[in-house]
Amino acid sequence: LFTLFGNPNEVRKGKQELDNLGMKESGQVSLYIADFRSLMSRTGDWGERAYIHVYRRGLASRLLDKLASHPGNFDSLQELMDIIMELDTMSG
Repeated sequence: LFTLFGNPNEVRKGKQELDNLGMKESGQVSLYIADFRSLMSRTGDWGERAYIHVYRRGLASRLLDKLASHPGNFDSLQELMDIIMELDTMSG
């Protein structure tokens, strides 16, 4: 079973860590993305919309404020990550 589905405890732990992941207000976006992707690889497939929701929820408020003025929705997690990197660069 481990070969087919992985260790269920590891998957559960990865999901919990991803769900609790948050970016510090002064944190670097690149580190948050790296941590997020690392945990994603341990959670199985939640689906794109769920990953987008969890990623947004963990962003620093300074980035959420900037994102609120950005038009449109995001079709992919990668698109959202790219925009956040751009917004963070503009604020620096």
